[in-house]
Amino acid sequence: MKAIILAGGRGERLKPLTDSIPKPMIEAAGKPILEHIISQMKKHGIKDFIIALYYLPKVITSYFGNGSKLGVNIQYTFENLPMGTAGAVLPSKKFIKETFIVTYADILRDLDITAMTAQHQKKKALATINIYKRKSRNAKSCVIFDNNGKVIKFVERPSKKKLKGKFIWANGSFYVFEPEIFSYIPQNKPSDFGKDIFPDVLTAKKSIYVYPSNDYFIDIGNKEKLSLARRTYLCSFG
Repeated sequence: MKAIILAGGRGERLKPLTDSIPKPMIEAAGKPILEHIISQMKKHGIKDFIIALYYLPKVITSYFGNGSKLGVNIQYTFENLPMGTAGAVLPSKKFIKETFIVTYADILRDLDITAMTAQHQKKKALATINIYKRKSRNAKSCVIFDNNGKVIKFVERPSKKKLKGKFIWANGSFYVFEPEIFSYIPQNKPSDFGKDIFPDVLTAKKSIYVYPSNDYFIDIGNKEKLSLARRTYLCSFG
């Protein structure tokens, strides 16, 4: 199974740390965030990676190379312009022939990827989304699903007025996909999974399921969260 890691973000809220390095290369617990992500996935038997790059790509390619020093295989794709979370995945289509994973390079998490993949295959889903309980009133990409875990509605960053109990579960930005997902991603046009692709998949009456988890999860989106990750990551499971 291959995993695509989206690592092209500029990390504007982390400046000046990201003036000279891309956000995934910021260190936590002595290693770049991206290295922690790869190592954690390797524990679940994932050794083939495609890293999607945009901002300062040479910093990442120079550090990781072909992945051999970590005991994995790494290929790269490059964007000339930001194409959104789904658009950034499209160049990897030529490498994908079977079930695959997509995740983002700015999230540290503890997730049973093996169990999530097994559930995805058992339910014969087109897509499975890792979700977690929202711990604040900040607007997130929220998921509404039925008692069987089948997604009913995907609400992309609802306004604070709409944030109620039904929006308790948020998108964890870790997906298991079948190759068919590529047919929903437009060419030469920016698109995001939450805003564009998932609603289209649901409209087509294709199955999307959730995989809930309540374990360690930090989105390194700002300096406060980065500081928290640096204090807690090793203590939690690193």
